Amino acid sequence: MASKRAPFDIRQAAGKIAAGLGILIVLNVIAWVAVVRPRISELETLREQSQPRLEALRTRNAEVEVREQYQATLAQTTADLLNLRVDVLSTRQRRLVWVQQELENLAGQFNIDHDSVDTQTEYLAGEGLERFAMVVPLQGGYANLRHFIQAVESSDKFLVIERVALDGAKDGGVLLQMNITLATYFDAPWLLEDGRS
Repeated sequence: MASKRAPFDIRQAAGKIAAGLGILIVLNVIAWVAVVRPRISELETLREQSQPRLEALRTRNAEVEVREQYQATLAQTTADLLNLRVDVLSTRQRRLVWVQQELENLAGQFNIDHDSVDTQTEYLAGEGLERFAMVVPLQGGYANLRHFIQAVESSDKFLVIERVALDGAKDGGVLLQMNITLATYFDAPWLLEDGRS
């Protein structure tokens, strides 16, 4: 028959358990000093060394974002300018008839003699534009002037009021005679090519 094992008594084995735990703690401290502490020190050193690089990287990223935003804005502005030149201003050959029809409509609406309208053409070589100006004589009170300005502003033919000049007054200043300079611009890329002014 097998002999019975004596029951485990923690009081008798307390010395061995304490010695084992002590050895385990000493090994743990040695491992911490030999392995973990140098790694922590290396980590701190790496953090200190990487901080200036991280700051430089953040600064560089901010610069890149600013430049990308500038490039996107420049591309949008270029597209808008192309749209303005091609679709809104167009060339004289494509838009002049429409502008003249709009002037006829305004003349009929405000009782302006179309033959009294003076036209001028100016070439803006540096911008590649052709300025077509019309000096329109308008007679009436301030209300008539306001209605005329509203009619020009609501036009879809890209007309600009550049100047309003008082030419005289009748009936004690109630009836005004004004010369209004309307202008439109045409895209003229050929001016950029040959430098005409």
